[in-house]
Amino acid sequence: MYLKTCNACGAEHETHKPKASRCNRCIAENRRITYKSCISCGVKFPAPFGDEYNCLSCAEAHGIGQAELTPEQREALKAEETLARWKNKVATLEAALDERSNAKPKGTKLMNEKTKASAVGVAWLELCARDGQVSALSQIHERDIDEDTKLRIVLAYSRIRLRGYSVEAISKLCPVHLMSLDEGKAIDVLPFVENPPTPQQMAEIELGLH
Repeated sequence: MYLKTCNACGAEHETHKPKASRCNRCIAENRRITYKSCISCGVKFPAPFGDEYNCLSCAEAHGIGQAELTPEQREALKAEETLARWKNKVATLEAALDERSNAKPKGTKLMNEKTKASAVGVAWLELCARDGQVSALSQIHERDIDEDTKLRIVLAYSRIRLRGYSVEAISKLCPVHLMSLDEGKAIDVLPFVENPPTPQQMAEIELGLH
């Protein structure tokens, strides 16, 4: 008879088979052997208890039990767990951001076809198409939209965009309703510029020369 350790449950058992890998009970219950990859050499080995890290050969070489870790292995495993945790956090945040960016902001209304066909609607879509570039409104004549309204459109867009919503989601919103939400506060909160930059200085700022 041979004294063996069952690779499925970890129990010691006697058998007349020299190459037996499972005890009679595990064979009767059809319990399969669970394998893990050795943290040291990468070879797959039987892990009946589930908490083994090293194969038998590597554990003996390190002078530790299969469920124990060397200081170097512990640090490596900690680094892997930290990386996996951050990856999971990033995936969770990205999913939340995707859901938020494409959602309809609370307290807003969708743009109807009448508004969409108006000068304000066209200006809003032009602004969305260029993601807030003020130059998008330069082609719209003042007889259609005055400068004050253009400014209010830009401010309304900037406020909703800074809340993290996508351009696609914003383009579906009603600009008239958004501007009505900003009435009385849009320009009041802006500070006055005592010495506004000249056109030359503005050009240098845009080129990154200042």
